[in-house]
Amino acid sequence: MAFYDHRPNKRLGRSERPLIKMTKDLTSFLHKSQRSLAHDTLHLSSRQRSILAHILMEFAEDLYQDIGIWKSLEEYNLDFFGTPLPCVLQPDETMDDEPVNPARIQFLLWTLYTELEPELTFSPNHQDLQRLAVWIAEFLSERFTRLPFESGVKTFLATSNQYGWEVKRKLIWLGHSYLFRLNCENYVRAHGGKADVPTIDDFLCQETTSWSGLGVIDILASTLDMTESQRRDLRSWYERHTGYFRVLSVHEPLMDVQNLLNEQSYTIRADHLDDTFHVDQLVFGSLVPWDNEWYWSGMQYTYDDVSDEAIQQVKQDFSQRSPQIVYRYCDELAETARDMTRKDYQEFVDYFGDDLVTFPDGYTMAAAMKKLYEQRFRTAPKEAVDAFLKKHNLSKPESNMSYSPDLLESDNGIGLYFYPGEGIEIMNRFDDVVNGLKKKGTDLTEEEWESIKGVMRSEAICPQFMMKLIQEYGDESIASTFFIRDMSDKVYLEYLFRRYKGHFYRNRYPALSIVE
Repeated sequence: MAFYDHRPNKRLGRSERPLIKMTKDLTSFLHKSQRSLAHDTLHLSSRQRSILAHILMEFAEDLYQDIGIWKSLEEYNLDFFGTPLPCVLQPDETMDDEPVNPARIQFLLWTLYTELEPELTFSPNHQDLQRLAVWIAEFLSERFTRLPFESGVKTFLATSNQYGWEVKRKLIWLGHSYLFRLNCENYVRAHGGKADVPTIDDFLCQETTSWSGLGVIDILASTLDMTESQRRDLRSWYERHTGYFRVLSVHEPLMDVQNLLNEQSYTIRADHLDDTFHVDQLVFGSLVPWDNEWYWSGMQYTYDDVSDEAIQQVKQDFSQRSPQIVYRYCDELAETARDMTRKDYQEFVDYFGDDLVTFPDGYTMAAAMKKLYEQRFRTAPKEAVDAFLKKHNLSKPESNMSYSPDLLESDNGIGLYFYPGEGIEIMNRFDDVVNGLKKKGTDLTEEEWESIKGVMRSEAICPQFMMKLIQEYGDESIASTFFIRDMSDKVYLEYLFRRYKGHFYRNRYPALSIVE
């Protein structure tokens, strides 16, 4: 990996060039240090050590040059958890005054290792982690305190934020910087393996990460010098207005479009319009706000000579296929969906007696849900039933819910939780989770340990579901699973929720679509 690869504009100033040799020296230092560790837990391959050395060098540059990226993370942590370094420092603890100190390195490495080795779970206070943090902090402090230089990164981030594309350029850079580089690579790998524009735009704008559940937009909003209104705009980019737009006018550098779904008009500023867009064209794309204007985000796909019939079909298909996207900008539809979900929630609770219900196996669960939906059809207005039948091409009312063979064949307990405002969540291997929690952190079987770790890391299980179980069985086994030693307060629990389920702390919408 070349040090130039992740610099703004792919270049280094003359005063920055010593960073290259320092990175090579740090790579060698990590190799030697690894030999002195007591366990193999934190051993890395040659390639991983090189990656880590580059990240650590940029991390130190950030702190010594007061760029503000890491500072932003600590400020969020202080707000969320009452400590800048959750699970490493307790709320009443302080750290060394040195910019690069062992506590910061410890938190950095604890997070990075699970991005380098996703299956790895180890204590934030692992003996080797603490030793490695001390050694690395000494190495970096010694070299950076005697290396004055002008940081190209700091200069780049201090440039103008007048236009949305200037902010987007910084967002793209930050998404590949030391803090998010591994998160981005893992996201791309999990979404087809191709770092194309749509995939990268999704990561930059909407993905929450292992950094306390924060996204790239959150850190950039805190790092850049901007107004509070601009910060709100940037942090709202996870709710991009994605849909089909009709071009109303083009008068470079501005263009006017209308959203087909809600008929909202947008004035868009674009860097280069050229001949890409013209009046009456249909465009599929995403829009984000910036300073009282709108900007395209990601890719745009244009369509000419689209018939009225085709437009109606496009509107119907998109609203049915992507309701949670449509609800971002269709307030009335969103509220209707919320009303329907509240009604479904109450029916669920009335039928089962609670918003959490358990079953011994998948087939029993499916049969119970079938009876619930049969009751719903019997009590629903005739026009609603007719609309459902028409939508799904059915001759008689029956549930359209389908379950995977693995879920149906499961005989290790199924937990159903109706997440208010959104819908039903399904937890497989429920018996292992509950049995593990009941053991209060001692003598867990491998299956119980893996199941607890799995549901805590699962993006499909909300914090409220987990808290429902914790309130009944306690959290000791969760602490044990993640090797948390200090349980004097519940900072670690809130931290784990945000780290692995950060998307639940943003605006959420019902999972159901509305038949019109």
